[in-house]
Amino acid sequence: MATFVLIPGAGGAGEVYWREAAAELEARGHVAIPVEIEGDDPALGLHEYAAITDQAIGDHRDVVLVAQSMGAFIAPMISKSDAIDRIVLLNAMIPIPGESPGEWFETTGSGEARRAANEAAGRSNEFDLENVFLHDVPDRVKADMAEGDREPAETPFGQSCTFEVWPDVPIHVLVGADDRLFPAEFQVRVARDRLCVEADVMPGGHMAAKSRPLELAERLIAYLDVGASSEERSTAEVGFDLADAAAELRRVAANVRGNQLDAPTPCADWTVRDLAAHVCGLTKAFTHTARHEPQGEPRPDGAKLPDDWREQLDRDLGTLVAAWREPSAWQGEAEAGGFTMPSTELATVVLDELVLHGWDLARATGQSFTATDRDVAICTRFAAAMSTPDSREGLYGPIVDTGTDPAPLDALLGLAGRDPGRPS
Repeated sequence: MATFVLIPGAGGAGEVYWREAAAELEARGHVAIPVEIEGDDPALGLHEYAAITDQAIGDHRDVVLVAQSMGAFIAPMISKSDAIDRIVLLNAMIPIPGESPGEWFETTGSGEARRAANEAAGRSNEFDLENVFLHDVPDRVKADMAEGDREPAETPFGQSCTFEVWPDVPIHVLVGADDRLFPAEFQVRVARDRLCVEADVMPGGHMAAKSRPLELAERLIAYLDVGASSEERSTAEVGFDLADAAAELRRVAANVRGNQLDAPTPCADWTVRDLAAHVCGLTKAFTHTARHEPQGEPRPDGAKLPDDWREQLDRDLGTLVAAWREPSAWQGEAEAGGFTMPSTELATVVLDELVLHGWDLARATGQSFTATDRDVAICTRFAAAMSTPDSREGLYGPIVDTGTDPAPLDALLGLAGRDPGRPS
């Protein structure tokens, strides 16, 4: 069990901002403490924010201090650094000693980076709350956020961040791939320049705790094993993580409309309804595989797809990711689809299914789709190994020519019998 102290960004509405992510952490047996700061009070500044954070830490030890956005200016200023086990900076304004938040925007070139990213994406440079902060936050969550609306006071933006060095603990930088306030490439550069840290990129925008609380919680928990002793790692190591692929599939599924269920998909003879049923079924099946349990469930039927399939899939994907984080999942052999093979090879099959069917579902419903470079590389190696006529039968269709020098995801899709340039 770990204690996560969660610092909010400008405005300081910690309880509201961290609500969903804190619940996910607590559901997994951890302690989550959102820091509540009256960020609209001009009498309060960075020093007061740090003191409030110290109070939230209290007598807790081995704390994981998580700082969102401007909260990164608070993290190095707390006095209870001896209670900190590690720091996670999320879509963060990473300061240098003596810098103010107001200076940070100019010295890092964040405005220029945001304008360049907007131009590349064909977006307006107008600073619109909805488009910059809330573009990927579910509507039901946006309504709850209204209670925490606070107009940040100007006070902290003109105050220096008074520290000499960062606490001598592991520091992780987590970046939203779709952050429109601080573009991902910009954040990666700042983390490298200021902390000599290679940032980790996850799906989601600036408000990741609201748009992707489960994925964020899983990322935070995964950091607990980073930097562990070799003896500790011997009981915790797994081959790779499924969180990113599951997160993207979850996002795509959540945005499938009811009137799209009978639409065709890149999977021959399957409608969206059939594909959704298949994805729901494989998620459960591969969880049994990870646990070395009998499958014991009937083949899912698209005609019987329940109305709440999105919610079920959301929960089951979380269970799947957790199951494959157990070292026992990677040991020995396991069964899936009537075949028995080494568990390490089955893990690759799981990832391949999540990525390719995530793309299938996105293409069939007119959505965008992203996959991490690591996931694409793993799946590409698998698809290439399956590229003989005998091995491809029943797994992939004919290889599709994607031209010279295709994007890595397009190359994978072609190997897997998908045409990235053809609508479903």
